[in-house]
Amino acid sequence: MKLSPRRSTALGGALVAVALGLTGCAQPAADAADPLAGLLAEPGVLITADSGSVKPLKYTEGGSGEMKGVIPDLTREYAKRLGLDVRFEKVSSDAVIPGVLANRYDVALAAGDFAERRKTLDFVDIVEGGVVLVVQLGNPAGVGGRDDLCGRSLAIVKGSIQQGYADEEQQACAAAGKPAIDIQGYADGPTATLALQSGRVDVEWSDLAVANQLVKDSPEEFELAGEPELLAPYGVGIPKEKPELTEAIHRVLAEMKADGTYDRILAEWGQESLALEEIEINGSDF
Repeated sequence: MKLSPRRSTALGGALVAVALGLTGCAQPAADAADPLAGLLAEPGVLITADSGSVKPLKYTEGGSGEMKGVIPDLTREYAKRLGLDVRFEKVSSDAVIPGVLANRYDVALAAGDFAERRKTLDFVDIVEGGVVLVVQLGNPAGVGGRDDLCGRSLAIVKGSIQQGYADEEQQACAAAGKPAIDIQGYADGPTATLALQSGRVDVEWSDLAVANQLVKDSPEEFELAGEPELLAPYGVGIPKEKPELTEAIHRVLAEMKADGTYDRILAEWGQESLALEEIEINGSDF
């Protein structure tokens, strides 16, 4: 018996439906075309990790879990342009990169773009970075710079670049036959600053943006000691096995720089001096 065109079409459609049902694991065409499909721990959500302790760059306050600052605002914008929601996970500084490498988080919100870290992560650089020493107003310990740290008590954040620098200075003190530095590691910046404020340490080695904000907010309590050091930029840290994610974030951040959104967000926080001239991948010289 010859089937009519209408019945033939209906039967063909039914067979296609059965075939699709039997495959069971076929992905929608939109997912197959999505370069980020399969790269995120949770579909449609960019999970970021950070200590949230670097005000005004990235911080929480008052017991709230809300991540504020220049970098969270930049992150919300570039995630939106990628069609993603953002979840900010607050963890200790020394747990950020291990958590990203273990795929518990998709990216490090913003970490120093240093050569040692580039062995396992790629960085989409997002703002300039630097460090500086902070002391109590009047500088009672007489710290004028790195060379004055021997024999002093020093607060640093665990897992930060300052910890590595402190270890280098400790070795220099020993080589010169000078007293050791009493290096005290803290989970985040506010705790390290509290140690300085209460007199438990003589000096804190802080991020430049944080220190500038601290002195601005509390000029009757703190001052800078020595000259700031401009270091590696902060970058979004992404596992090397996810180049598609790196390239996607780089593309939209570069678009934000080109259309003025990037500079506008930094200006809203009064941090124009931290703006990068160009958004690069692994653009640091450090």
